[in-house]
Amino acid sequence: MKEKRLLSIVTPTYNRANLLRNAYNSLKKQTDMFFEWIIVDDGSQDNTENIVNEFIEKEDAFKIIYVKKENGGKHTALNESHKYISGEYVLILDSDDSLTEDAVESVHEEWDKYWEKTEIGVVIFLRGKTTEDPFCYVRDEYVPVDLLRYQRVCVYGNDCCEVIRTDLFKLYPFPIYKGEKFMSEGVLWHRVGLNNQCIYINKVIYICEYLEGGLTKSGKKLRISNPLGGMLNSELNMDKKNFFKMRVKNALLFVCYGFFAGMSPVRILKYKKNYKLLKAGCLLPGFILYKHWKRKYL
Repeated sequence: MKEKRLLSIVTPTYNRANLLRNAYNSLKKQTDMFFEWIIVDDGSQDNTENIVNEFIEKEDAFKIIYVKKENGGKHTALNESHKYISGEYVLILDSDDSLTEDAVESVHEEWDKYWEKTEIGVVIFLRGKTTEDPFCYVRDEYVPVDLLRYQRVCVYGNDCCEVIRTDLFKLYPFPIYKGEKFMSEGVLWHRVGLNNQCIYINKVIYICEYLEGGLTKSGKKLRISNPLGGMLNSELNMDKKNFFKMRVKNALLFVCYGFFAGMSPVRILKYKKNYKLLKAGCLLPGFILYKHWKRKYL
């Protein structure tokens, strides 16, 4: 009989008490209960704690761990979860989303095929509005591919449901910048992708809608209000392993975020020492983009 590996489902949340029950109900319906649910409350001011305690009191099919911390942003909540994870792989479930009934079963089934292949760091399923309505799909299912360079075919957006080895998840904590409360999850996935392959599964196991006020809907304004995190994400995307077109795009964004951070052109070039020529070539267009976004979003 194969050894069964525990899945840790991590949910960062902030003032989403009215939505958490949907996520909880989807977990109660799982066809495979071999998982734990770690809820990291990022300083909520609503009744999140009471709602979660209600879940804990009546739940005996799976373990629920509740952690409350000072508000610092989703990325800091994910860092906090590291201390409490007992599973061997991790799935991040946002507080306003849910999983299909066979999600955990599918994770176990697919990861069992690749666990001994240490070059595989992430198994990636699909997100969708429904199981028949994915946000994107891939052409190379079950083929080890490069996480950084692989191009998904987008239908609505580019979001997928990544299930990562716990040791890799903990290896790359999100950097913390004073005064910034947002950092793209791409900072994690890009660092993992530099040295690890992934497997894509063309199956929706993660159901979501983009809510008004959510991180995805907040878009540009959220990112330019947290420019140092944006610069880090762009810097990672300029790695020579990435496509040249993507490297240029992210050099442009790096410069743009630098101006939002109040840096001079000289400071922007000195802030990170890599790819200076690429960044220098984007100084003028990056400044133009900065002025455009400043007018449009601030």
